[in-house]
Amino acid sequence: MEPGKTSNPEKNRGFKNKHFYNLREYSLVGISYTLLTIILTYPVLFKIKTDIPGTGADSFQWMRILWYTKIPIQEADLAAFTHDHLLFYPNGIESMPFSSAFNQILYVLMSPFLELHVIYTILWLLTFIIGAIGAYLLVKYLTDNKYAAFLAGLVFAFSPYHFSRGLYFFGAATVQWIPFCALYLMKTVKEEGIKNPILAGIFFILVTMSDLQYLVFMGIFAGLVFLYHFYLTFRAERNFTLSVKKIAKNYFIFGGVAFLGVLPLTINEILIALSNQNFLKPSMAEIPKLSNDLMSFFLPSHLHPLFGQFTLDLYSNIPSWPAERVNFIGYTVLGLSVLAFLKSKRKPDIKFWLISAFFFTIISLGPILHFNGAFSFTNFNLEIPLPYEILYNTVPFLKNCRTVGRFFVIATLGYSVLAGYGFSELLKYKPDRKKLIFTIVGFLLIFEYLSIPYPTAQVNVPDFYYEISNDTDNYAMLEIPQDSNAGYMDFQYLYYQTVHNKSLVGGYAARYPPNINKFQSETPLIKELKYYSLQTEDILQQDVTDIGTSVLNTYNIRYVIIHKNQLSSEQLEFVNDLLEETLKTEPKLYAEDGLIVYRVPDETIRPFMLLGDGWNLKENWDGTSTRLISNNATLSVYSGDTEDAILKFQACSLHSPKTLEVYNGKTLQSKQNISTNLSTVNIPITLKKGKNVILLNIPEGTESPCDFPELKNKNTRELSIAIQEIELIDSPAKLLSKG
Repeated sequence: MEPGKTSNPEKNRGFKNKHFYNLREYSLVGISYTLLTIILTYPVLFKIKTDIPGTGADSFQWMRILWYTKIPIQEADLAAFTHDHLLFYPNGIESMPFSSAFNQILYVLMSPFLELHVIYTILWLLTFIIGAIGAYLLVKYLTDNKYAAFLAGLVFAFSPYHFSRGLYFFGAATVQWIPFCALYLMKTVKEEGIKNPILAGIFFILVTMSDLQYLVFMGIFAGLVFLYHFYLTFRAERNFTLSVKKIAKNYFIFGGVAFLGVLPLTINEILIALSNQNFLKPSMAEIPKLSNDLMSFFLPSHLHPLFGQFTLDLYSNIPSWPAERVNFIGYTVLGLSVLAFLKSKRKPDIKFWLISAFFFTIISLGPILHFNGAFSFTNFNLEIPLPYEILYNTVPFLKNCRTVGRFFVIATLGYSVLAGYGFSELLKYKPDRKKLIFTIVGFLLIFEYLSIPYPTAQVNVPDFYYEISNDTDNYAMLEIPQDSNAGYMDFQYLYYQTVHNKSLVGGYAARYPPNINKFQSETPLIKELKYYSLQTEDILQQDVTDIGTSVLNTYNIRYVIIHKNQLSSEQLEFVNDLLEETLKTEPKLYAEDGLIVYRVPDETIRPFMLLGDGWNLKENWDGTSTRLISNNATLSVYSGDTEDAILKFQACSLHSPKTLEVYNGKTLQSKQNISTNLSTVNIPITLKKGKNVILLNIPEGTESPCDFPELKNKNTRELSIAIQEIELIDSPAKLLSKG
């Protein structure tokens, strides 16, 4: 022992006892919330081997997001984080690499030991357990009442908001770090030192790693905390500059920590948002529909075992997605919040949480008030504007937030804190009956929020996908139907990819750039299979049954899989007939799984054409498909070998004769004079093996119909020639060799 220092056994013993008591308390709290999670999400845990929580849908996409996190790591290709080459084959799609980085990292760590759907379920259950503990710690800190804190944990973690988003929006269900961030922000207000703002910054990063929209919501909440801290400091100091200086340091620390952690996670989205092609920004028409309906705050969840049958029809009036409609606060929580409000005069903390809960509730209603699905009221169709539009035009990147109703997640935390304050006040009336009151209020709360039995979805994968999972060849697959989900791929196809690991023609993404479906909509055979029709003629004259196999082989599409139970009898008949005539092979049937699988025969590629850039929209000229070009346009011709061919088409100039130059790559193939009368043009071209880009160029430039009074046409487009009926025919030498 050092000189001058004496031990204090009583103090040491008290210190140890306090830590032992805290450990015991928090362990009991954690165990209690775990047991409640198992009970209140029944039968999720008991079906963990076969099912996932929720109704499927986006859940399958979220499982694929988790799975895809490993692909760039396995391939040692960082670019694959931001460009997903396994969907929307062959071009791929820009992707958001860290939609829910926290869950993605845990999946990568757990994947060597557990199956994907089991990991998904475990992570989903943890959102309830950890979220409840976080709210408990927050309210215990604010009220110093463990009973109030425990109820607050129930309110936040088991809220109808959480249960509803958990049906298939995994990112939105990952709410657990929000109360932890709020806790350390409140500690920053109440305590000295830099530890709390650092921890608040760390938990802010974890919120960002849960769902990128929550980054914006939590950022706004942090702004409110700063204003509250400034208000308290200014009230004490009565000096504006001094008040700012006194608190600025801690918030710079918080902001610096958060910024350093958030920037790497969001840099890709920031660059897209700042670009001229911000495909992350939703249309204005979506925002009111995905805002909360005022009625939803007072309507028990449609998942409730008793009330759900009565509220389901009312919820169907709300135009949002089913999982976004439910925001029930609960009458027990409202009652406790009112009690907290009545006691708030002397407690600025309660005022802050009242303002926060009200603020985020109002903001979640979006730009226009709607009730029971109605956006206008009275005989005058009165619309009531709301404050969200002010935020929309001032908060950075808020324009990229589509589901405005999710602002309510912060309000849910506010109501849980208010319920804790209210319950703490309630216990003051009967302190000797606190356990009884706790039991009654807890029972009422759980009953209002009940969602038992919680829906689950099976994760069955057809045998075919397991069969090809061991195939190490790289190729793509075409799933039929291609657009069973709002014009995009069925979510389950995405989950099947986690088994077979092959590229898919088409796909699904929450946000996508324009023309993402161009390949499916313009490629021969694939477009006919998409639209279930041969009436898709354009200016290209080629028989899809002659070239279809060559198209699939060119793009290395090895299998066409028909999900027959998802097609009408007419669609199924069309698809089968077209594939049999094109591929000239028998499919393999998987009757139990409802699959018909065609393997594409490997054969020499016959030349076929695709329209490239520079073409105007298709027009109908006297029953004939016609396209106009400006000064140039391209045509892609694919060939299995080097050969000579003739490019034959009908063409005419708009107003005055033009010269048409035809190039294959940089090599001039021919020059032709195009008159103003429609006439046949034959262009001899030499095709190389693979892709040939044929350029049609008009050196004289363009003309606008509006510039020539005699045409009596107000069209202002810059045009040169019109083209019809493009054919690719054998050269005379090739015909002679065939003869």
